[in-house]
Amino acid sequence: MKELPEGKIPWDILSNLVKLRGYQNTYGIVQEAAPGIDIATLNLQEIAEYIQEYYNTTEIPLLIYKADPITFPTPNPAKYLIIVNMNDLATCGAIPYGITITVLLPPGTSDEFVLGFQKELSTICEKKRIAILGGHSEVTSSVLSPVYSASMIGFVPPKYYIPRNPRPGDVIICSGWVAAEGTGILLTEDTEYFSKLLSEEEIDEGIDIGGCISISEKVLSLNSRYHDALNLVHDATEGGVYGALFECLEPLNLGCEIDSSKIPISPITQKITQHLGINPHKLISSGSFLLVCTPNMASEIIQYLDEISSEPNRIIGLVTQKGDPLNFDGQKMHPPKSDDLIKGLTRMKE
Repeated sequence: MKELPEGKIPWDILSNLVKLRGYQNTYGIVQEAAPGIDIATLNLQEIAEYIQEYYNTTEIPLLIYKADPITFPTPNPAKYLIIVNMNDLATCGAIPYGITITVLLPPGTSDEFVLGFQKELSTICEKKRIAILGGHSEVTSSVLSPVYSASMIGFVPPKYYIPRNPRPGDVIICSGWVAAEGTGILLTEDTEYFSKLLSEEEIDEGIDIGGCISISEKVLSLNSRYHDALNLVHDATEGGVYGALFECLEPLNLGCEIDSSKIPISPITQKITQHLGINPHKLISSGSFLLVCTPNMASEIIQYLDEISSEPNRIIGLVTQKGDPLNFDGQKMHPPKSDDLIKGLTRMKE
């Protein structure tokens, strides 16, 4: 193990990072990642054929672009970096294709750390069939801890593009355990802290729940089958399900009526959030998503979601008329503030 100097990653290590990049899509890559190559070049016609095959269509697909960093502490930053970007692409029906990554590392970072991150990144990209198209990495005194940021592209035929067009009377479904990601982060950050509150089995279960943050496969499958019934899909990330609801409907000037007793929260999350005095509805929730659909299809969609996943799927409310308030348990909703994860981590150190 050796400490990396400030500046660009040394050439020999960079060469190893590129070799470890894993899966490379055979459709459409003209110029792949390599040391000294600062761009990625794609053949969009070949990529279109790849996407058309998935959705069984001849339409020319739309290109969807997404960028997102990892800022909260996570047990596996490579996995979280890939999946949070995949999730956002999936909410509009896009199949993820490739990614570029920027990694900024503080002085004192070892070569083993960098290579370990790249191995984890390659493993998850190969599993999800996402090509690592390129990126940038360097050691800089501008950061005190590693900063990971990714830009991901995906494609979706116009016919299968999921709109943001909720309508009054539409049903709001929540799929997956809310606050699961926050639960996993809190437990992983200091397992010993919770040893008097939770049994060893509960801690393990909570960490497992927190690791189930991917919604991409579930949403894409749902979209291919029930596209015409979907009027909005939105993943609940920072700000939790409360923040996701506000983000979905407030910009459209639509109202809602939400019954929080219907929102799926695991017993372990309930224990942790009650102990810390934080709100599970406002705790980071990657792995859960909101789905707004036509009321006549809601029951069938929930039945299908139950068939393809083991996580809970429940109707939590309705979209109401334009100009109506956003009501959460009868109380008017307000713009989300900072995620309750920050409050929870702070209270664990008090």
